[in-house]
Amino acid sequence: MITGPTASGKTALSIKLAKKLGAEIICADSRIVYKGLDIVSAKPDEDEREGIPHHLIDIKEPVGEAYSAGDFAIDARIAIEKIEAKGKPVIVSGGTWFYIKCLLDEQQLPEISANKELRDKFEKYDNDTLWKILNEVDPKRASEIHKNNKERVIRALEMVQAAGGKVSSMKRAKNHFDAIWFSNDFIEEKNRETLYKRIDLRVDMMVKSGLYYEWERLKAKYSKNEILENTIGLKEFFELEDGIYKNIDEAVNKIKQRTRNFAKRQLTFFKAENKINIVKNEDEILKFL
Repeated sequence: MITGPTASGKTALSIKLAKKLGAEIICADSRIVYKGLDIVSAKPDEDEREGIPHHLIDIKEPVGEAYSAGDFAIDARIAIEKIEAKGKPVIVSGGTWFYIKCLLDEQQLPEISANKELRDKFEKYDNDTLWKILNEVDPKRASEIHKNNKERVIRALEMVQAAGGKVSSMKRAKNHFDAIWFSNDFIEEKNRETLYKRIDLRVDMMVKSGLYYEWERLKAKYSKNEILENTIGLKEFFELEDGIYKNIDEAVNKIKQRTRNFAKRQLTFFKAENKINIVKNEDEILKFL
């Protein structure tokens, strides 16, 4: 498992390691799964992949029901079985923490499918109301989720309804995967300002590569919808269209700010995970292995 915050170089590191191991890569990223979200997700193109097979890229249209962590875990397990059947090592690479934990956590919750009707209902509620509802039905689970993490709060409520009981009391299944976790040193506090500069630079590069025009194409093809609106880097252009910002520069600055805040949340998760081995490059991973 190669993980880390956004813009920390996970993709490049995983490709370099895969070339030396003869491995295939499974992408654990909540936006790379969607077709058309190329620039905004920093999706590696064919040249950047350097011939390394990548799985769970471009598998869903960005419309309708969102692709959940449960969906990812199911699809990733299928991909792992196929890769292992070829006798090849598997590298899971990405920074979507809930996806990673759902797949690789030693103790997993039962897999419960998404409930579109329930999600549509809860999406209309504000964060405080949703968290209060969860706290009433499952206080322990509510204490584990920040009230502003709307997606996870809704998912918890969805699971409560499907299981007819508290998520926190559900029997957890033992995970059979033996994963070794790695990250570069951008997860360390001392490198946070450097990471933020990398994020700002990446956003500038995305804009130069046509991020705004990608948003226009996606909007024309799929219309304004929940998936596009909840994607940092697209959300801000919808807001620009609604008059929230004076010009595109303000929208781009908001993209940078929200991406830095997102990275900060990722780092909070990584700091709490004692499985992660910090390395500088793929050669250090090979020495570890």
